[in-house]
Amino acid sequence: MINPRTQTGARYHDCTDAVVSRGITEEVRALPFLGELTTETTTLTAGGLSELVLRYTVGSSGIADSGWLKLCFKYYSDWDLQTTDPAGRDYATAELAHRSALGGASAGSLATVRRLRTRYDVKGGERPFQKALLIHLEDGFVRPGDEIVLRLGDRRAGGPGTRVQTFVEEAFTFRMYADILGTSRMGHVGDVGIGIVAAAAERLVVAGPRLVRAGASAPLRAHLEDAWGNVACDTPARLEVAAAEWHSEVALPAQGWAAATLELPEQPVGTYDIRVAAALPDGRQLTEIRTVDVVAELPGERAYFADLHVHSDDTVGTQDSAYNFAYGRWVGGLDVLGYTANDFQITEQAWKDVVALCREVSEDGRFVCLPGVEWCGNSAVGGDHNVIYLGADTQLARSLEWHDSMTSRAPTPEHWPITELYDAYAADPDDYLLMPHLGGRRAILDWHHPELERLIEVHSAWGTGSWFLREAMSRGLRVGVSANSDEHRGRPGSGAPGANIFGGRGGLTGVLAPDLTRPAVGTALRARRTWATTGARAVALLRAGDQWMGDERAWGTEEFSLSYALYGETAWEQVTVFDTEGPLLHRNLHAEQGFSPDLVRIRWGGARHRDRYRWASWTGRITVDGAEILAADPWATMHQEQSVTLEHGRIDWASATFGNDTGVVLRLDQIEDVRIHLQATIAEEARTERFEVSAADLKDGPVRHEMGGAGLHVTVERISGGALPSTLTGELPVRLSGGDSALYLHARQADGHEVWTSPLFFTS
Repeated sequence: MINPRTQTGARYHDCTDAVVSRGITEEVRALPFLGELTTETTTLTAGGLSELVLRYTVGSSGIADSGWLKLCFKYYSDWDLQTTDPAGRDYATAELAHRSALGGASAGSLATVRRLRTRYDVKGGERPFQKALLIHLEDGFVRPGDEIVLRLGDRRAGGPGTRVQTFVEEAFTFRMYADILGTSRMGHVGDVGIGIVAAAAERLVVAGPRLVRAGASAPLRAHLEDAWGNVACDTPARLEVAAAEWHSEVALPAQGWAAATLELPEQPVGTYDIRVAAALPDGRQLTEIRTVDVVAELPGERAYFADLHVHSDDTVGTQDSAYNFAYGRWVGGLDVLGYTANDFQITEQAWKDVVALCREVSEDGRFVCLPGVEWCGNSAVGGDHNVIYLGADTQLARSLEWHDSMTSRAPTPEHWPITELYDAYAADPDDYLLMPHLGGRRAILDWHHPELERLIEVHSAWGTGSWFLREAMSRGLRVGVSANSDEHRGRPGSGAPGANIFGGRGGLTGVLAPDLTRPAVGTALRARRTWATTGARAVALLRAGDQWMGDERAWGTEEFSLSYALYGETAWEQVTVFDTEGPLLHRNLHAEQGFSPDLVRIRWGGARHRDRYRWASWTGRITVDGAEILAADPWATMHQEQSVTLEHGRIDWASATFGNDTGVVLRLDQIEDVRIHLQATIAEEARTERFEVSAADLKDGPVRHEMGGAGLHVTVERISGGALPSTLTGELPVRLSGGDSALYLHARQADGHEVWTSPLFFTS
């Protein structure tokens, strides 16, 4: 016989009772369906270490077992995370901090999830929010009202925290997505914004013209910036300026950017060292010396500087367009700014608004702002090309359209491939300027429109690519040079590199225009009257008689003179003359002056390949036999996370290169018997090479050890110890051998900055 036991009572909510049912419904439905992301942090310091706590409250949806959360932020931030080393920097965790009984859940019905497994993926989200911390619910679900705590830079295991992105942003955005059903279809939960602010001022920067025509005045832009190149704010310092007979004082504002304009008055022909000193509120004094040459002959009032590739937050940049334009003019010290939205992401209304803003902020004689887009076709159909609108027409010829507000999820081609972009503007080529872009989706030079493509980019924040210009010349393209920032960080014209993405300095395009107006600048750009720099305010000029770089000249077999003039921010150490086939003449200023008896420089550089993510992450070790290392000074390093250390007679180094070179200068007690042992590792290639160089090897010049890729190398060389010239001029006799040709210059300053002139083209 069986004796059933008496039921002890109902242990459920009887939802036949409308009051009970409605109360539970209202309690659950009071939460946002997909939940809410919050933080108590309002501001962080750019480049600083921090532990950032974010809290996700699960919405009325709950999340099914095997569901996902995805915390995303913009790919072009240099903030990164990791989930494997609890004691390391940037360690990120997720944990269920509270199991909610919302809706009257019993103890046995609370969230059952056993693990929140985390993984970081730099391309785990959708552009522009591609960097993603992925959080997978394993073995259980979570309920409405549960709280999941995310710690970025979790310090509980002894880690130092997370290094915040190195550039300022009014509202750095974290975006949360939730896969509530475990189907891998994500829904947008919401965003939180955190202000990223500059650290204290570390240096004084003065940006302005290097070359001015006699009888003209010129603006100098001075600002204070932190260690990562952000303009300092709310720092009421006082500036004193002195040059020859000119003295001036100006106060930096107590609020806002610590920046000011100094108007250099008319000066007679000569060279002027302008000393600017800033007295800071904390008692420190920062100084900067800028050299300006005043010359009798120049096409315009000064040698103008442009950044023709700048993004803002209407596509993938930082800060809005008004902020970027103001920064470029008043802090970056630009004469010309070219705005270039990603063509497939900008909406019609945003494009209309930014074109109007470009017109509004332009001021003849002071500042020219040109609207443009980046045509974003894949490399297979042409690759990224900048389109600058020089005339009245600003009609978009998109590659395709694919932005957040689209109703369709499938991209549809519009002006695709590159030939359709050419067709869109070929009828009136003088109104446009097309530039194959160095960076992004690599521009392919199999296709070319000579009337539209007048310049080619040789440097951007993606890195340095002399090879791009050499390829163009070898193919017979008659293009001039440009270098720009491809600025995504709200700092056009300032050039500060990031810690990983956009690790190159922002470049500058020099322009020889008769005046600073939109028509004159547009004509000069199309005429290829340009030079390019890796961010230095250096000037490089090339001419033959009355014809400047960029010009085409019919010439016979008679000899003529080619003249060049280089005006550097610092000393010049080498200059090379190229034709369409490669180098013709090389000057090593160290060798011309005479090598130091105790200095050796080791530099490494290049890129792994020619496509977008080309950087090489280097580590290395240097030891010597037969000599003692007295000092090891870093050379051309990009920022403070690149290291060179000397300890126990051994040098260890770590840095990334993006086509550029960086290195170390060794001071030895003697050189004659030295043997230098080198070990170099490139992390992405998992390759280590070891070799050695002796003093005897160096007698015949630099020793270059090739490591493949796009110019990967380690070079050992003697250098001089004396002062090299910061102004360099020369005359070269030239005799053409028949047929079409071209000549251009490449030069490098002693601090690693590079310049290129546009070619002079010769037709037989």
